[in-house]
Amino acid sequence: MRMKLDLHVHASEYSSCAIATMEEQIRAAITVGLSGIVFTNHHRLVPAQQLRELNDVYAPFMIFGGIEITVREGEDILVYGVDDPAIESIEWDYPRLHAFVRQRGGYMVIAHPFRYRQGVNLELEAYPADAIELRSSNIGPENELKIRKLAKQHKMRLMCNSDAHSTDKIGLHYNLFRRVPPHIEELIDFLRSCEFSGIVK
Repeated sequence: MRMKLDLHVHASEYSSCAIATMEEQIRAAITVGLSGIVFTNHHRLVPAQQLRELNDVYAPFMIFGGIEITVREGEDILVYGVDDPAIESIEWDYPRLHAFVRQRGGYMVIAHPFRYRQGVNLELEAYPADAIELRSSNIGPENELKIRKLAKQHKMRLMCNSDAHSTDKIGLHYNLFRRVPPHIEELIDFLRSCEFSGIVK
């Protein structure tokens, strides 16, 4: 049985634009049949101890931590696998963030491309991302062909997430994995080996 993971979720404790708490988002995800979620709050990491405590309470459901960074170029980047507090800065430009994440073995995803402009304002030839969101609550289906073309051009994997800031968006889109990775490091391995596929409900 393949497992459903939503890799782009916000919570009010760490993202001021979110209206649901972490536990509300977790309970909503369990209700809609997800196997796990990743909290990717704006410029804020969820402390590792808090993630451990939540995993203890809600096991076998899995809760991981990531982060969403708005770079100076105006694009939003999801980062997984980097727990260095220095990443919480609001002063990143994309090349410096790329170098920082690569040095720490992290994984980078372009979030909701074409949301604010017709193009994606990143130097992808020199600094390729690992994946790009094909669909989320902030991506319309009218952008699908442009996203697919950009992904093919820069060899980026396609990913589908909810970008949920409230419980009604949880599980709107998700990714299928052959099993739920027990640790963030194994999740990164799954992502790098492309052992997932984005699903549009």
